[in-house]
Amino acid sequence: MIRLIAVLALALSLAGCGDIKKPPGTTNIDLTYDDLLKENHPTLDITLGAGGTLRLNLATNPSTGYQWAAQAQISDPAVIVQRDHYDSGPSGVHLPGAPGTATWTFEALKPGTTTVATTYGQPWPGGVKDAWTFTATVTVH
Repeated sequence: MIRLIAVLALALSLAGCGDIKKPPGTTNIDLTYDDLLKENHPTLDITLGAGGTLRLNLATNPSTGYQWAAQAQISDPAVIVQRDHYDSGPSGVHLPGAPGTATWTFEALKPGTTTVATTYGQPWPGGVKDAWTFTATVTVH
């Protein structure tokens, strides 16, 4: 009986080893459509440690012709750098008319303060510009 309990305890403890966990030092910011409808131009203050990661997820719907600028504006790229950007639909697929998420990944390089910003609009000449904006003041320790 004790052997069975020991085997079960070991199995249960090992079962947790397969869980996918976010890397240490990752800060996730998620803004939904509801968030952006309440505040079209949100601004946040974010603190990261050097070597930390910032993952920014903003609601989007490319089928409307609106899109977030893929390249974020960074006031001091010596402090933080954009490593990635991608758009995805619900469950990672693109469905016509379905909302999705625009995701940016940034890496904090060294201590300092910088601003990270992006805009949401229609990119063609005469299209609506800056319908929504996102700005974060990022302090890296």
